[in-house]
Amino acid sequence: MDLKSKWGEELDRLHPLPEYPRMLMQRNSFKNLNGIWEYQILPERVYPMEKDWHEIVVPFPLGSLLSESPENLNPGFVLWYRLRFPYEAKEKHTLLHFEAVDQCCSVYFNGQLVGSHQGGYAPFSFEVTSLLKKKKNEILLMVTDESDAGDYAFGKQRLKHGGMWYTPCAGIWQTVWMEDISDHAVTDLEVSCNFDRKSVTVKLEGNFAHAMIIAAEKGQLVYQGVAEDKTCTFTIDTPHVWSPEDPFLYDLYVQTEDDIVKSYFAMRKVSREVDQDGIARFCLNNRPLFLSGLLDQGLSCDGNMTYPSDDQMVFEISSCKALGFNMLRKHVKVEMQRWYYHCDRLGMLVIQDMPNGGRAYDLPTTKYLPHIGVTRLNDHDNPRFGRADEALQKLYYKELDDMLKLLKGHPSIVIWTAFNEGWGQFEAPEVCEHIRAVDNSRLIDAASGWHDQGCGDFYSRHLYFTKNVMPKKLDYRILLLSEFGGYAYVEPEHCQVEKLYGYKTFRDRPSFEAAFLQIYDDMILPYIRKGLCGCVYTQLSDVEDEANGLFTADRKVLKVSRKRTRMMNERCCRRLRNTGLITKEDI
Repeated sequence: MDLKSKWGEELDRLHPLPEYPRMLMQRNSFKNLNGIWEYQILPERVYPMEKDWHEIVVPFPLGSLLSESPENLNPGFVLWYRLRFPYEAKEKHTLLHFEAVDQCCSVYFNGQLVGSHQGGYAPFSFEVTSLLKKKKNEILLMVTDESDAGDYAFGKQRLKHGGMWYTPCAGIWQTVWMEDISDHAVTDLEVSCNFDRKSVTVKLEGNFAHAMIIAAEKGQLVYQGVAEDKTCTFTIDTPHVWSPEDPFLYDLYVQTEDDIVKSYFAMRKVSREVDQDGIARFCLNNRPLFLSGLLDQGLSCDGNMTYPSDDQMVFEISSCKALGFNMLRKHVKVEMQRWYYHCDRLGMLVIQDMPNGGRAYDLPTTKYLPHIGVTRLNDHDNPRFGRADEALQKLYYKELDDMLKLLKGHPSIVIWTAFNEGWGQFEAPEVCEHIRAVDNSRLIDAASGWHDQGCGDFYSRHLYFTKNVMPKKLDYRILLLSEFGGYAYVEPEHCQVEKLYGYKTFRDRPSFEAAFLQIYDDMILPYIRKGLCGCVYTQLSDVEDEANGLFTADRKVLKVSRKRTRMMNERCCRRLRNTGLITKEDI
C-alpha cells in the first residue's frame, strides 16, 4: 500500500530537503543539488544509453515512493545517476559533497573519474575545481548495492524482506551539495569538553597558518584566542550546562586568513557512577538520570531511509519529548546530520547503534535460542554471528571509525552500541576498547540484547517474552533494558502491513494503550530502585510489517494518550530521583 505522510504530500520535488546539511561546520558557500536527477539500471559493464534516462527525485533512495522510481537494485546490476547543471565558483576550490550513498559508488565529473567510495552510511567529497565549467556541468554516478548479500553494513535492509527486516533501498539517500573553499580553509574541526575542569579543546585541520577561535553564549563573548599548532584549549568559569531540560549550545567561530567556519558545542558529561547501595547508575552531569526511550528505526513510509523533510525530524523528536521520553535509540542506522543537530538543540539524548553487517546470521543463535536462555555464546571468530572472516572484521572497523568521526561532535549522543543481538558480532571486548580509545567521553553498550561478553558499561537486555528484568546478580555495569514491548496494533488506512509482525497483537486502540501502560507498571517501575537504569520501548513508529509503533507509519495517528504516557515517564524519572542517591555534588 502506497502511504504518504503529510510532509510527503507537501513535498517540493524540485527542492527537497534544501537545508544546510552539516551544522557542525557551516560556511556561507553552499549549493544544494537535491531535486530531479536522471537514472538508469543496467547490468554490470553496460554503459548508459542516452535515450534510456528516467527521472528520479534525489535524495530519496531508489524504490521509495518519494523518489518516484519504483524499481529495486539487485546484485549484479548498476544504478547510474546523471545531473546536468550550471555553476559559478566564488572561491579558488570547489568541493562536491555526498552525505551518503548506499552502498558503493564511483563519481565522474564532466567525464573524468574523480573518486570512489565504499559503504552506505558515511559522507564523502571530491575536489572538482579543475574540471568545473560555468554553463554546463555533468555528474555521473555509478552505484552498486548488494544489501545483505554483500560485505558492507546494511542495517535492517534485506533483499528478502518481511517481518523485522525491511525493504532494501539503494543509491543516493542523503543530501548532495557543492561548496567553495579558500586556499586557507578549515578542512576539519573537532571540539571536546571536559565538564569537571570546565575546559573546551578545539582541534583543527587545514592549510592555514593562523586561526582565531571565538566562543559565544547568547551573543556574548566567552572566549577569544589564537589556536597554536591548530589546537586551542580554554575554560569557561561558569558554564551553561547542557541537559534535556535546558539544551544550551555555545556558538563557536573559527577564522583563518581567508575562511570563516561556524560550529557549536555543549558542556555536558556522561558517566557511570555507583550509588550508596553499590548499584551502577547512568549519570548526566554527575547526577543520576533514568533513561526512558524509544527504539527509532529512522524509516519513513514514503522516503524509506530518508526523511521527507526537516520538519518531520523536528516533529518526531519534539513529539517524543512531549510524551515524556528523554532518549531515542537510533537503531542500526546512521542518520543525516541534521537529525542529530535537532536532537542537540531540542535536548533529546541518543543511543547510537553501529549499523550491522556481515554474512548470513545463524537464526537459532541470534533469534531463537536467546528466548530460551542461551544468551552468552563466545563471540571470538564465531561463524554463527556472520563475521568470523578477518576481512569482514577489518571492514567493520573502517565503517565504525567513519561513524565515530562523523558523529563525535554531537552532544546529544551519550551511548555507542557496538553490536545488536549478535548480528555480525565478533570480539566485543576488543571492539569496545577501540571505541573507548577513539572517544572516551561516552559510555558503550558492547552487546545489546544478548551474547554479552562481560565488557562495556552496560548489561544490556532485550525482553519480549518474559518480564524477568533483573539478572541473578548485578555486576559493575549499568543495567539497561535496551528493547522491550513490541506490542502491535494496526490502525486502518495508516499502515503498510502485508503480514503483521509483532510480539503481542491488539484489536483496538484502548486495549493497546492499556497494555502499553501496564507493561511499564509490571516491568519498569518495580525495578528502578533495584538497579534498572533505563529502558527502550519498541518502537517509535510502525515500519512496514511491524505495526508496533506508538505512531502509525505515516505519523498521522498517535496510538496512546499523550497525557498518560507523559505521566508514566515522569513516574519513572521520579522513582530514580527519590532513591536518596549520593551524587558528586553531595559529597
